[in-house]
Amino acid sequence: MSSYTPLRLEDYDISPSNGFLPTEPPLTRLPDPYYEPWERIMDKFNQYLLAHQIRRLVRRLPVLDTDKLTTKAEYQRAFTILGFMAHAFVWGRNGAASEPASEFLLPSISVPWVAVADYLQLNPVICCAAVCHWNWQILDEDAKDPLDIDNLGTLHTFSGSTDESWFYLVTTAIEAKGARGLNAILDGIRAVEEDNIDRLTVALGQIATSLQEANVLLERMYERCDPYVFYWKIREFLAGWENMAEAGLPYGVLYEGVDDTDTFSLDNWQSLIRRFRKYAGGSAAQTPLLQAFDIALGIKHYPTGDRGKQTTVNDARLRLANAGVPEPPKANSYLVRMRDYMPGGHRRFLEDLAATCTIREYVLLACSDAVLQRGMDSDPRVALRVAYNRCVDLMKEFRDKHIMIVTRYIIMQAKKGPSLPVRPITPVSSHIIPPAAHDRAVAQSSAAPPPGGRLAHANTHAHAHSPVKTRLARKIDDDSVVRGTGGTDAIQFLKQVRNETSHIRI
Repeated sequence: MSSYTPLRLEDYDISPSNGFLPTEPPLTRLPDPYYEPWERIMDKFNQYLLAHQIRRLVRRLPVLDTDKLTTKAEYQRAFTILGFMAHAFVWGRNGAASEPASEFLLPSISVPWVAVADYLQLNPVICCAAVCHWNWQILDEDAKDPLDIDNLGTLHTFSGSTDESWFYLVTTAIEAKGARGLNAILDGIRAVEEDNIDRLTVALGQIATSLQEANVLLERMYERCDPYVFYWKIREFLAGWENMAEAGLPYGVLYEGVDDTDTFSLDNWQSLIRRFRKYAGGSAAQTPLLQAFDIALGIKHYPTGDRGKQTTVNDARLRLANAGVPEPPKANSYLVRMRDYMPGGHRRFLEDLAATCTIREYVLLACSDAVLQRGMDSDPRVALRVAYNRCVDLMKEFRDKHIMIVTRYIIMQAKKGPSLPVRPITPVSSHIIPPAAHDRAVAQSSAAPPPGGRLAHANTHAHAHSPVKTRLARKIDDDSVVRGTGGTDAIQFLKQVRNETSHIRI
């Protein structure tokens, strides 16, 4: 008797109709008046950000408890609006001067944000879930397809531009269309358990349809999102605080009130730096949908730079036959880490899916070399192989389109530079460590602090000859690495992921 227990999407906070999106549209406002201080900022968020008022307003916010949040939808809204305020605070500017990025978050943001993130089981930083999964609204409830991209709007953006809304909504719409694929994946797993080739072929056809829809939607990115606006006006707000030394955050960000207990009595600066958090920013790698398709199709990704080490079809067959072929390299740690930026239920789904799904292994064993060589159209195993490879081809096509978008929206913009002059960032004194405390910390330390960042610039006089800091959105030299908002070498990473996808064809 089989011990197989079918996976249920609902057990992982996944909607059978909307996929990784909530079944009901996200809240447009927290219902408890207690949270009005947050909501009042969000009411005029774009105006405040344009007027360089966000930091001033956040400094005046009280530290609110999260115990009045009662539903998951309320926690999701709280996470999203705190994320917008946090990133505007870190990457925004004060009206009095063009400040560098802030290396700290005030307790009014960090304390509730960390509490909400712990409840939702993801990192407290802007992520795909915040801007795409929990940040949409339906324009016409009576529409034939309420989640059609032309019937969706965003709740919040940093820039207030339609370009930014469209950037988020393309992903939102892809996630909605992905529901068909998720249901098909589970049906495919059941087909494998039943040894039903015809049922698996149909399930793969449904996955292919879902991937076709995703490709069509991704291609529409160009319609209403201008590459210049994205790179120079939107992108830096989506960045996190990992690998962002060049953008002014060499140590990450200190979440005050959470990680800095007794900050000013620390023995040395190294102790304080260890309390800084480093998180990747919003990234397409954080969408659980693509990782689910990868897992379902058996597409493996390995550490960046390990080209040519992927398993071959023959190796996979021999391994399944216990012929002693060594295991391929460990999975790409970046993609695995990106699951920490997904809600807990979605992350667990991917883990359980990986432990349950053997679609590729089944296809490999069913489609022997003899079957492939005969190629008889009437053989259902031939149709199975065609259906499987069609899914792989569509995944590669999607990743080709993604590379083209990154090239046009990031690489080309970075090499061309801005069309308008960029105002230089004026160095300012630190708010983390007072000059006297900083001097004592340096004197007590066995080594001087590294250059750059607020810690090294605590004394305003030390800034007199320091280099001007840059931002994430900046012109680069031809041979410079362009990092994604997730902190990776964008093109190298994406090309390897694409090549690993195409390599998996049978």
